[in-house]
Amino acid sequence: MKNPKTKVTRAIGEFILLIVFALIPPVFVFIDSVVIGHGVPEDSLTEYLQEALLFVSSLLFLRAALRHPESRGFFLLVAGFFSCALIRELDSYLDFIWHGFWVWPANLLALATIVYVALCCKGTVLNPMAAFIDTKPYFYMIFGLLIVFVFSRVFGSGTLLWDHLLGETYTHNFKSGVQEGLELFGYIFIAYSSFLYTLGIKRG
Repeated sequence: MKNPKTKVTRAIGEFILLIVFALIPPVFVFIDSVVIGHGVPEDSLTEYLQEALLFVSSLLFLRAALRHPESRGFFLLVAGFFSCALIRELDSYLDFIWHGFWVWPANLLALATIVYVALCCKGTVLNPMAAFIDTKPYFYMIFGLLIVFVFSRVFGSGTLLWDHLLGETYTHNFKSGVQEGLELFGYIFIAYSSFLYTLGIKRG
């Protein structure tokens, strides 16, 4: 068992780090909305950071897949999932090809990843997934995914909430600021989980 003093000190340090994480989204939304003054459009700093965090998360799991063949299938599925999410975040750029084009590369990547794992990585998905569930980073990952794919969509919905609450004062900039800020908050926890888990794995 670790020294209690060391354990408590590390917990306090992590709590301070989490406070910093919690401050990042409002700071970036403030910079986009007030300092730059363009709200939170697709080419905002808030969006760029979201995309960077997704890219890093994908890269960390891809690196883990290359280094740990005994868990390769699971890591490739996670890397593929985050890569598909990144393609979705880049939809505004892919729309220059045609509107909704992002669906094609995202589906192609998802299919290719699933087929490759099914054919070449048998027996390396379920056990590593179960092992991940038993770790602390798993809870950060679940928390981040819930924020991005559930809470940000519901709480940031203009149609469901803010149009009714704000009435004539409602603007799209308000909705995008809330929604994109929450998404960034979730992606921060996803990246933090990816960093903690993939860099802490013992070689098999």
